[in-house]
Amino acid sequence: MRRLPSIKQRLSRALVVVSLAWGLAVSAVVWLAVRHEVDEIMDATLQEAAEVLFGVLPPDLDALPRAPDGVFPAPPHEEHLSWQVVGPGPRLVLRSHRAPLTPLLGPGASGFATVEEWRVHAIPMAGSRVLIVGQPLTERTEARLEAAEYTAGAALVVGLACALWLSLRVRRELEPVTALSNDVAGYDPLLPEAHLAPAQRTELLPMHTAVTELGTRLARRIRSERAFAAHAAHALRTPLAGMVAQLATAQRVSPPQAQPMLALARQAADRLRRVVTALLALFRTESELRWRAVDLPQLVAQLPIEGLRVSADAAPGLQADADLLAAALANLLDNAARHGASSAHLSARCEAGAWQLALSDDGPGIDDARRKHLQTAIDEQDYEGRTGLGLMLADLVARAHGGGLRLMPSVSGCAVALSWPAPTPCGQSRVPGA
Repeated sequence: MRRLPSIKQRLSRALVVVSLAWGLAVSAVVWLAVRHEVDEIMDATLQEAAEVLFGVLPPDLDALPRAPDGVFPAPPHEEHLSWQVVGPGPRLVLRSHRAPLTPLLGPGASGFATVEEWRVHAIPMAGSRVLIVGQPLTERTEARLEAAEYTAGAALVVGLACALWLSLRVRRELEPVTALSNDVAGYDPLLPEAHLAPAQRTELLPMHTAVTELGTRLARRIRSERAFAAHAAHALRTPLAGMVAQLATAQRVSPPQAQPMLALARQAADRLRRVVTALLALFRTESELRWRAVDLPQLVAQLPIEGLRVSADAAPGLQADADLLAAALANLLDNAARHGASSAHLSARCEAGAWQLALSDDGPGIDDARRKHLQTAIDEQDYEGRTGLGLMLADLVARAHGGGLRLMPSVSGCAVALSWPAPTPCGQSRVPGA
């Protein structure tokens, strides 16, 4: 069977993908904004540092101490901004200890510029000199990457947290769908008290209404068909009984050459009478089963099938609807006789809180392939064109008792088992309503 897609899984995957895409998109947008702001902040810092340094440096730079390579002496420190004073030439007049050994700009430079791997800000000084404060571009790149990492990380964490929360919400919102499915699975529109629990979501209301209306139409149709079958069977029972009686009389007084034909006609009438009796029992007006203790040998004695010897073991405590059970057995025994069986045996036992009534005969039996085909039809209640009337009626009787019908493997002949839950503990004869 092809596995159908799951709404919950599809929504969960979609939420994860959307959350990741949203996180990446937000990260990209924020990174662009942060990059612009970082550049502005760093340029402002660079300009302010140059202005502060310009105000601090004295006009006479030659009086300042310096190393032979032009480095202004200072204690060891981490230098994020480097500076140079460049004179005519251009030549390097003074610099910080991390500044390049060659001038970044020449005299006359002013404002911001990007030189090689430096971002610099220049302020002209007296004497054709220029103060240059610079920052390595690698530091700017590092600051941007850190901002992007923090932004992306935060966005992804928030996105995944939202996806998890939404996934839990989806699972919770789908619970009413599961509840409605379970409710529909146990919904039997034929029971007067049957009803579906109210829909828990607006979107489920049309489905709830459709199932309820479908159940109402189905129950009405089944009741109509049952009533028709019961009325038809009731209307046929009296003339059939008269026909059987007339055939019996005709068989006694007819000449020998007519006896075989009359015997066949009588057998057909008897079988039709048994079918009508089964229909009457199955589609009677009362829907509840008439549980009572059943004497199996006595019940079998009331079901004579011409040409078939039937024996039955005693089954103390056997409980069932005797009329329905008799109808089912009559049709199963008739099937056995029509398919060439000369004897049949019935036995019943109660195990694990359920009764199992087994019927075996000495007929030709059925092969495994045919038996499996019939069992599939019975399990699916797809009787039309796949099973005979006898098996169908027997299965309907077993289902009316809350059980089912099984075609059992057999070395010889045919074996059928009807099973149903015991209404009282096995071995006790008291039944509901007694």
